[in-house]
Amino acid sequence: MAEKVNMMNLSIQTNPTQSLHDEAHELRKEILEVLYQTGGGHYGGCLSVIDLLLTLYRTQIKCNPAFATHPNRDRLILSKGHAALALYAVLKKLNFHQVPLDQYADFDSPLEGHPDMTALAGIDFSTGSLGQGLSVALGMAYSLPKQVKIWTILGDGECQEGQVWEAAMLAGNMKTSNLKAVVDNNHFQEWGWAEVDDQIPPPVSNFRDKWQAFGWHVIECDGHNFDELIQAFQAMGEVQDKPVVLIANTIKGKGVPLIEKAPKKFHCNQVDQEEHTRIMQEYRS
Repeated sequence: MAEKVNMMNLSIQTNPTQSLHDEAHELRKEILEVLYQTGGGHYGGCLSVIDLLLTLYRTQIKCNPAFATHPNRDRLILSKGHAALALYAVLKKLNFHQVPLDQYADFDSPLEGHPDMTALAGIDFSTGSLGQGLSVALGMAYSLPKQVKIWTILGDGECQEGQVWEAAMLAGNMKTSNLKAVVDNNHFQEWGWAEVDDQIPPPVSNFRDKWQAFGWHVIECDGHNFDELIQAFQAMGEVQDKPVVLIANTIKGKGVPLIEKAPKKFHCNQVDQEEHTRIMQEYRS
């Protein structure tokens, strides 16, 4: 029998001793150290998405580690599963698990290269194949009670996948209002770099128009401005008549000038000691 828990008790409280800015700064530093220690990984995407994940869990998602399997908890699907380390860092900060982050991608570690729902508490779906997260989120949103919100975070590059727009079309037609999508719109992807007049165009253009054409309510904000994010997530939670998407405009490699300037190189890479030292010296938020 499911535990009788007030829905408000499922909410994660904000940290009274740290601002979101300070928490995010701390988490970015952890990510940078772990990726260096464990032989590299997805620097750019982890650093662009961390503010979205932290703010979402701290201010909107109703899913408390004390009731991590409650049937009426909100769900989060990290469709851009290659940024798993960012999710692991946030979940550890919020006490969903206490696995040392330096076990990331180790053999037999629950902190796999992509999220595994069978290996770690707080993971609502196993992701890795890009383009599938929104379809799964739609299925959850349709089958679960309307008060349960299903959040999914996509990368802008994976929005080139046809499956994303098939799910978007169906969700719009069904007016699945408890489905909430967030696009980490960092403007770069690993493959498919087509330079035009020495400029690299974004993976998907006219995002707002495309989502609106599929019947979604669209919100857009600076994905690194915590006040804007809090307002945007609150507004998303209040939409009752259709699915809603937040286009969060972010910077790939946010906080580290060396990575920000070379998003292609640091999409997934390892660094030597000299580069790591420079990264940590330059690190800002």
